[in-house]
Amino acid sequence: MKSLSLITRKRGRLAAGIALGGVVFVSLTGAYALRSFFARPGEGALQYVPADSLLVASIDLVPSPTQALAFKRIDDSLDRNTFDHLFEKSILELIDHSKSAEALRPLILRSGAVCMTNNAENPNSQDGILFLAVKDGKEALQILQKNAYPKFYKGLKYFKTGKGSMLVMVMDDFLVLSDKPQQFARVLAVKNGEAKAITSVPEFEEGRHAIAEDSNLVLYVSPKIVASVAKGSEDKMSLPEWATIGLSIRDGGLGMSMATKMDPSKNAGFQAMSQIAPVRTDLFQVLPSGSYGMMVLSNPSEYFNAMKSGWKDGKELDKTIAQMEDSVQKGIGLSIQKDLIPALKGDAVAAVYPSQDGAPAGVDLLMIVDDSNGANPADAVDRFQSFVEAQVAKEGNSPKLFVEQKMVGGREFKVNDKVETDMRKSIGNGMSPDSVRKDILVGKKTVVFAMVGKAVIASTSQDLLDKAVASYTSKTNGLNGDPKLGASEKTMLDGSQSFAVFSLSRIAEGIKNTMVTSKMSADDKKLFDGVISAFESLNDPLYLKGKASPDGLSTGGVFIPLDYDKLIDIIGGAVNKKH
Repeated sequence: MKSLSLITRKRGRLAAGIALGGVVFVSLTGAYALRSFFARPGEGALQYVPADSLLVASIDLVPSPTQALAFKRIDDSLDRNTFDHLFEKSILELIDHSKSAEALRPLILRSGAVCMTNNAENPNSQDGILFLAVKDGKEALQILQKNAYPKFYKGLKYFKTGKGSMLVMVMDDFLVLSDKPQQFARVLAVKNGEAKAITSVPEFEEGRHAIAEDSNLVLYVSPKIVASVAKGSEDKMSLPEWATIGLSIRDGGLGMSMATKMDPSKNAGFQAMSQIAPVRTDLFQVLPSGSYGMMVLSNPSEYFNAMKSGWKDGKELDKTIAQMEDSVQKGIGLSIQKDLIPALKGDAVAAVYPSQDGAPAGVDLLMIVDDSNGANPADAVDRFQSFVEAQVAKEGNSPKLFVEQKMVGGREFKVNDKVETDMRKSIGNGMSPDSVRKDILVGKKTVVFAMVGKAVIASTSQDLLDKAVASYTSKTNGLNGDPKLGASEKTMLDGSQSFAVFSLSRIAEGIKNTMVTSKMSADDKKLFDGVISAFESLNDPLYLKGKASPDGLSTGGVFIPLDYDKLIDIIGGAVNKKH
C-alpha cells in the first residue's frame, strides 16, 4: 500500500486518482445497500472536510428516489451475468490489504469522500484524506481495536492497519484514512467546530447548488488550486475562479452537470459571452418533426466579438482579423464586419433528417439562420449570390448557378440541373450497392434555399426544405410533437445559449434501413444487429448544453443515454464466452 502522500504529491496525480476513484465507485454500483435507501453519507462526510481543501470529491452510490429503478436494473443485470463476485471486496480493501480491512468489509458502505489539502509543514506538498462511510462506527472501532495497532498523536487515538503506511481513525460513522496523523487532528478540529468545513465555503455551496441535486459523484476544484495553476500562465484571466462537476446515474443513462465561476470584470471575453440571448423559446415549434438531431447556437457573431474582447495582444489580433477579412472578402465576396456579423446575430441551427418518410433512412441536412435579435441573414445571402453569379458570368456561357423557383411568401433558389447532377455523381462515387442503399443516400440530393422574411433556410433536399418552410411559417408539425425529441424541449430551452441533441435510437434505425446487410458474414451481421439493437432501445436523447450569466456563472449539462441491461449483458456475454 503506497501512502496517500505519495499518491497525492503532485496535483495531476491526485486529480487522476480522484477520477479513478470515481470510476471505481461507479463500477461497484451493483452492491449498494437498499436499507440506507435515501441516505447521502458521501456528502455527509463533507462536514468534516477542511475548508481550505484544494480538491474535494464525494461519492454516493445510494439511490435517490428518482434513481431507484436504475440502480435496481444495474444490480439485477450484474447478478444475471454472474458479476457479483467482482464486488466481494470493499473499497477499503482496494487500497489496504490488511486483516483489519478484511474484517471491516461488512461495514463498508459504497459512499465516501476524498480531499486534497496542503501539507502543514510543506506548503508546496499536498496530502490526501479519505472518508469511508460505515454502517456502525462503534463496531468499526471495536474491529480496529482487535485487529490493528493503536497509535497516538497529541492525545488523539488512531490505528495502523498493517505493514503499509496507511493510518485510520474512526469518527462517528466514518473511517478517516491518511498517512499523516496531523490530518486527523485537522479533521477533528473541523468536527469540534474549531475549524471551518468545506460546506461553509460560499464558493463550494454555490457550486454544489449549481449542479444536479441527484449527483452521485461531486467534484469541486477550489479557487486556491485554480490560482496555483494560473501561476505562470499567460492567459490568467480566462481561468475560472472555481469549478464543480456532478455525475448522476439515472434510469435512462448518465447525466453530467458542470458549473464554473468567472470574474466578469476581469474577463471582457466572458462579458461578451454572457450577454448572448438564450435560444428562442419556440425553436421546437418552427423545426419540422422527424429529425435525427441538431446543433443550435444563439448569436454566433457574439463569439467572434468575445474572441476579440478576450485577446490580450490587440496588435496581433488586428493583423489576424485583417488577414481573415481579406480572405473571406476574396473567397465569398462578403465582409465579416459589414455582412457576416449582422447576418449571424440570431439563432443558427444545423439539423440532420432522414432522406425518406416512414422508416427513417439516409440523411439530409437542414440549416436555418433566423432573424432574431435584429439579424438579417437574407441580405448577406443576396450579396453572396450576386458575387457568385458575377464570378460565373466571367466564365462566358456558363448558366446561372442558382435558379429561382416559385414560392409563396418568400423567395426560393436551387442550384442548376448540371451542378445538381454532377454533385449527385460525385457523392455516389465509391458507394457500393452491396453495402448501402445508394438511391436513398444520393438519389434526391440537391442544394436549395429559401428566404422567409429576413431568415434563411437551406437544405440538401427539396422535400425537407418545403417541410421546414411550412413549419417555420405556421408552427405546425414541429419537433415539439416529435416522439423521439419532443420531450427534450423543456430541458433544452432552459435559457441555454447553445445545445446539441440527438436521438440515438432514430439514428440507429436510420443506419439499419440504409445499410445493406444481406451480403455480410454471419458474424458481422450478428455484431451489426447487436450494436443497432443496443442503440434502438435508447428512449432518451443524447444532449449537451451550456449558458453563461452576467454574474460570472457558467453552467452546462451532458446526458449520455445507456441501456444498462443490454450493455452489461453484452459485456457479460463476452467475458463468460472467454471462460
